[in-house]
Amino acid sequence: MASTKKKAAPKKSAVKKAIRKAPAKKNVPAKKAAKKTAPKTTPAKGIMDKVLKKRHTVYIESAAFFPLNSATGYIDHFQDGRCAAVAGGDLSVALPIPVGAILKSISIHYMNTTANTVIAFFLRKHADRHSPSGEIEMSFINLPPGTLPPDNYLSVTDTTFPNAGVIQDRFLHYINIPGTGDFPGGSKLTVRGVSLVYDF
Repeated sequence: MASTKKKAAPKKSAVKKAIRKAPAKKNVPAKKAAKKTAPKTTPAKGIMDKVLKKRHTVYIESAAFFPLNSATGYIDHFQDGRCAAVAGGDLSVALPIPVGAILKSISIHYMNTTANTVIAFFLRKHADRHSPSGEIEMSFINLPPGTLPPDNYLSVTDTTFPNAGVIQDRFLHYINIPGTGDFPGGSKLTVRGVSLVYDF
């Protein structure tokens, strides 16, 4: 008898299953600790004032000077300056300086071909009350005689003021120059102007 071979059962085809892979984890950098910043400090007021203030120079020409009394009158010598019509008379001028400014210097520009030194007064008075002696005086400025080629134009500068030069509120400032005029022999004392330097 012929032997019968059993046919092998066909192999089942392998079923591929779709496998979902989990997404790869991203490496998230660790958060850096916040830096502690020191609190901002405001510079002292005095330092800020020095940083923020600017230097200013103001020139006041002789045309701004007038006698204390109208009867005295004045004579204008053009570039040589102005003097009282009555020899020996005073001339004065107001000084517009802002409150809080630091006055650095006052220069008086003048002619003095006489033999005498006169003293100019830098003064102030309070806007609301009488100013006693000791408060009204800001400085005394000597104006000595002299000749200086080519035109005998002289200048004197003062840098010494009360309150470290700080211009206080409610005060009115001015300069008074006595002894101006034309004198016998052709000598004269005239005011040519004033210049101010201040920080503000």
